Amino acid sequence: MNTRLIFLPVLLCFVALKSAVQIPQRITFNLKNNGVLPREFKFLERHPDSRYPNVFTAYILPGQLYTVKLKVGTVLSQVNQQEINATMRGQEAPGKLLLIVKPQDENRLVQLIPQKR
Repeated sequence: MNTRLIFLPVLLCFVALKSAVQIPQRITFNLKNNGVLPREFKFLERHPDSRYPNVFTAYILPGQLYTVKLKVGTVLSQVNQQEINATMRGQEAPGKLLLIVKPQDENRLVQLIPQKR
């Protein structure tokens, strides 16, 4: 009887905490090399909840898509090596802002090379 009285409140607290903590939604979208030459692209992603930024590189052939999954609210920028070095030293390096991930960006196509008009 006493174990039931202790177990029930502990169980209710666990269920309440579990329902209060939510995992951020991940959004899948594609990055496309819309140029005519293969290129190495470097990206910097920053999420407000993350203490440190993440840098990743993708070698993308012309017309090829690179699929990315990021949390909602993440800022994705295209950067060069100097900006990566500055970021690793703790400095702010903005890069070229590609997108701030929103739920509406699901399956979005982001072209990496600006088109000349």
